[in-house]
Amino acid sequence: MKGLRMRGVLVLLPVLMALPGVIARAQNPDPTAPAKYGFGFRNFADTMYTWDIYCHSYFGVPIDPSQTWGTATFDRLFFEQVFKRKLPNPAGDTVGLGSCFGISLMSLMMNRFGGYYGYCSPTSAYRGDTNHTNPKGPDDHTLHRIIDIMHGRQFSLAAVETYLDQFLTEPSTDSRKGFSRAQETIQKEGPCLVSITAKTNPTDGSGGHTLIAYGATGTVTQGKIWVVDPNRLWAVNTSYDRGWYQGDSNYINCNLTNGNWNFRMAGDTLDWPLGGTGNIIILPLSLVGPPGRVPSSLGFAVGELLAKLFFSDGSGETPGEDILRHRAVRPER
Repeated sequence: MKGLRMRGVLVLLPVLMALPGVIARAQNPDPTAPAKYGFGFRNFADTMYTWDIYCHSYFGVPIDPSQTWGTATFDRLFFEQVFKRKLPNPAGDTVGLGSCFGISLMSLMMNRFGGYYGYCSPTSAYRGDTNHTNPKGPDDHTLHRIIDIMHGRQFSLAAVETYLDQFLTEPSTDSRKGFSRAQETIQKEGPCLVSITAKTNPTDGSGGHTLIAYGATGTVTQGKIWVVDPNRLWAVNTSYDRGWYQGDSNYINCNLTNGNWNFRMAGDTLDWPLGGTGNIIILPLSLVGPPGRVPSSLGFAVGELLAKLFFSDGSGETPGEDILRHRAVRPER
């Protein structure tokens, strides 16, 4: 494809796009992916994340919370003001929205290394609640805990810096950027995470969702980021679940002409984003898979900054603006 970018060869592009071999690249690149990466339980919501989950999500955090106010004050503040409030739900209330990040990340780690934290692939061997209403997660309670730990890694320093870089410089609302980054990441290191939001700022309750991106194909005008969705299970042989994959509907549709995108969330009657723009963030496994450092460990300002680390509190600021103003307080690495 690099040759197509050469001056004087671009005129051949419409002809090449009409050839069967080129058209095929816009199709599902791996029909086996939903069975390979899908667990046998549906995305579940937790409302409380304990210090045990917090300290095992990162490295360098004390295991004993009783000593942290004196010896690791920033860690305790980050836990109280961000981790406990924002991890269940970006709106900061007591309603859990799901564990999609943790489920997707655990699946990728198990498939990448053959096993992770004592759980070996295939992921489909691990069963649990497949109900659509208030699913309880895996039958294995230890696996449930591990997924919570993996879910916490979305707040690691590496993840936060990735959110900021893509939100502030890409921008992350432009699907052309998201599609290009997905292609680059998958070509470089294989399947990755893709996080999408229903609106630009999910703190209003509109929410976000994380999926496994295993392919990115397209034409000049349309791109498809192919995904495995923890809300839709290959293990459940219904039109809603396995049928969605068999019909090759499992992709984020990217308009490569104007940067718009759309995705039908499971159970929704309207496509995301809802009534405007939403974000597409690409997270490489190499950045968010291993336990990383917690942002507060590098001296982030605490208090209000920590409470607003990822999302606005309704003050009218867009996500990232409050962080951008405070970034200077963080010591350089």
